[in-house]
Amino acid sequence: MDTEQLSQITNWLKTTDLTELTYKKDGHSIEIKTKDAVPQATNFDSVLSPVTSPAVGIYHSSDKGKMLSLKEGQQVAEGDLLGVVSMPNSAQPVLANKKGTLRIIAAADSKPVEYGQPLFFIEP
Repeated sequence: MDTEQLSQITNWLKTTDLTELTYKKDGHSIEIKTKDAVPQATNFDSVLSPVTSPAVGIYHSSDKGKMLSLKEGQQVAEGDLLGVVSMPNSAQPVLANKKGTLRIIAAADSKPVEYGQPLFFIEP
């Protein structure tokens, strides 16, 4: 397809209510989108399982006086303690929701967290 044909197709597309056009011929193809075209969502599969904050509060990697050292790549079992979210009058444990490998640590010690915020990602 030469530039003259491409220009004609583009001008024609502007006169229609179409927002995108795909042209295929003899193993070659071209896709034209106008600025009004809606972007396509990217679909992907992820095997990572998020471990979310059980409450609004301050995330701590361990209870006061105890040492808990988590590292990416570490194996965890379902129910393992991954930290604590402290609130003014209580604390909620952050527990691994499944057995697997700790792939991403998104939680920062002594930083505020929101309810449902992903703190860790586990690969089963």
